[in-house]
Amino acid sequence: MQPGGENGDNGSTGSTGANGTTGSTNGQNGTTTPSGKPGGDAGQQLPAGYALVTNGPLHFSMAMPASFKQRSIPGYSLGAIFSESGGFPRVQVDYNGSPKDDAASAWELARYGVAATSQDYKHIGIRSVAYKGYPTVADWEFERTQKGIRVHVLNRGFKVDATHGYSIMVSCAADEWNDAECRTLRETAFATFSPRTDPRHVS
Repeated sequence: MQPGGENGDNGSTGSTGANGTTGSTNGQNGTTTPSGKPGGDAGQQLPAGYALVTNGPLHFSMAMPASFKQRSIPGYSLGAIFSESGGFPRVQVDYNGSPKDDAASAWELARYGVAATSQDYKHIGIRSVAYKGYPTVADWEFERTQKGIRVHVLNRGFKVDATHGYSIMVSCAADEWNDAECRTLRETAFATFSPRTDPRHVS
């Protein structure tokens, strides 16, 4: 597993670490819905400038800034990075069809590879959290330097069921982590995320 290499373009496997690869999709299968009530179980109005993104290949929907575009990571089809210009802030979502049963343990195993391949990695912590009633969820938080920027990362990995595991990795400039833009990004991502487990959404 290598959630982010030295060049800062690789992402996390998240989804409770089942296969240890990095992520992208080709970016042409997602759809967006203008700001309004999100899908899933969130039910609240989206922040101004946000849109609901539905991604068939990765089996999820989630709200993010309407200006964000999906970008590929070469050699991997089980994740995608969403950002305005390829920099920060950004959100990465990874899907795993065979998630593990202990998200925190999966992140503990992953952290050593990430530390070895990230510039100036600083571990903040891994902790189990409650999220949408899912059976295992863990937040992994750290800092590193990517593209010449000191970045703060929160990577939430979780298992929905036996065939749907995900991670949502939010990365912002470290000195902007607590600013309104980054705070709204991560709060909205977590609140509006919805897995697409209906077979009609499988591509």
